[in-house]
Amino acid sequence: MLKLSDKQQLFQIFPKIGAFLVKLLIAGLLFYALYHQLAGKVGKTDFGVAASQAVAGRHILYLLAAVVLVGVNWGIEALKWQRLLLPVERLAFKDALGSVLCGVSFSMITPNRTGEYGGRILTLQYANKWQAVAMALSGSFAQLLANVGCSVSGFVAFCYFFFPAGRQLWFTVATIALPVLFAVVLYCFFRLNLLPKALLKWRKTAVIAQFTQPLQQISRATLAVVLVLSGGRYLVYLFQYWLLLSAFGISLPWAQSWMLIGSIFFVQTIVPSVAVAELGIRGNLALYFLGFVTTSPAAILWAACTLWVLNLALPALAGLVILVLTPGSLAWRGRSLQPIAVKVKG
Repeated sequence: MLKLSDKQQLFQIFPKIGAFLVKLLIAGLLFYALYHQLAGKVGKTDFGVAASQAVAGRHILYLLAAVVLVGVNWGIEALKWQRLLLPVERLAFKDALGSVLCGVSFSMITPNRTGEYGGRILTLQYANKWQAVAMALSGSFAQLLANVGCSVSGFVAFCYFFFPAGRQLWFTVATIALPVLFAVVLYCFFRLNLLPKALLKWRKTAVIAQFTQPLQQISRATLAVVLVLSGGRYLVYLFQYWLLLSAFGISLPWAQSWMLIGSIFFVQTIVPSVAVAELGIRGNLALYFLGFVTTSPAAILWAACTLWVLNLALPALAGLVILVLTPGSLAWRGRSLQPIAVKVKG
């Protein structure tokens, strides 16, 4: 029969074993998903010519510039996360970046990247974890607003120029419907601080209100900064795509790039998917929209595949390394720091 001290040691070991097994499972799923997507898509087409062109002459500079922008992309997201968390917890930039990358790892195997929120809160103080979900949702709302708001203009322009039969309809949509809809959504975004009070009015949602209380501490100035940063991320993505298309031999004017890449991103944003399955969706969308102006399917698929690897796969692997190497007391049981008190305005 086990002694009391032995039982206590076992209870201390079990959580560590469980955390290790969960990390191992995440690693296995992630690596399997990456292998399946890359091997299944890339292996179907001969990309040799396009690949050799991307590493020759000045084309390699385009490729290197796209790689550098990966850091800019996720650095901006880390700044957003750091700013949004101020009412809940103060994070150094490197900790905010690590939290974001952990979220990317979890998002790879969940529908519409919903697992990103769970991945992000792993590295926060235990008392702040659920409150931070509300901040993560507000950041995602800002990014969605920026993504759709910017890309829809390209999609409408695409429909206007390539489907002339409905030009009057698309002109009406672009000049009346979209501005009104965007203004309404923008108004709701800058009124997020009213959400906790609204939830308290109904009994069924009152329980959720306590987790949204930090939203009352987010000023409109902060929301404006977050929205601008989200727009900056979209521009980085757009420029990355243009650089990769140029690297693989597809040269597009900037206005045409805004229209076609914006169309790809608009449809990609509104179509539900799992991140690990996005490679096939991105490839097909790129072939459709860019196929109107170029006849280089191999180069198109290379650009779409490389963008997915740079912006999702590699950051997910980095987040996985952080999850595996982070001690259990930090990543799974909350940090030992004291939480910041949240003052709720009456």
